Amino acid sequence: MKLYQTVLLAINPDESRAHKLMTKAAILANQNEAELDVVFVELGIGNTNYMDVELGLDCCDNALDFKRIEQLSELSKKSPHPVRSIHIADGDIVKHISDIGKNIHADIVMIGYHKSKIHWGRTLGGEIADKTACDVIIVK
Repeated sequence: MKLYQTVLLAINPDESRAHKLMTKAAILANQNEAELDVVFVELGIGNTNYMDVELGLDCCDNALDFKRIEQLSELSKKSPHPVRSIHIADGDIVKHISDIGKNIHADIVMIGYHKSKIHWGRTLGGEIADKTACDVIIVK
């Protein structure tokens, strides 16, 4: 039984467990014969610099974007399931992940568990779950 047609993995390529998260998302996508998309949102105060990157595209406007594209492309190439596209945004993490999820018709958003030293009341996963119309899974 296929539960999901599109899996969206929200990932930070700088984290040590990024490859492990990519593998878990790939396994979920593979089991469901689903599309796999990857998103990275650079925390910021604005909501600018949104781009979709087709795999293999090696151009962008600034060095940080280029570094992120390289990191995410490298993770995607090592994925046991093909990654359809990479999405990069800057600004409000919850807004961008939920907007991208809606745009690609994601059935599930997978995010890595992250515990901040400062607790603001809501978890990132809880906020994303409130803003999206799909399942949200938090993995370690």
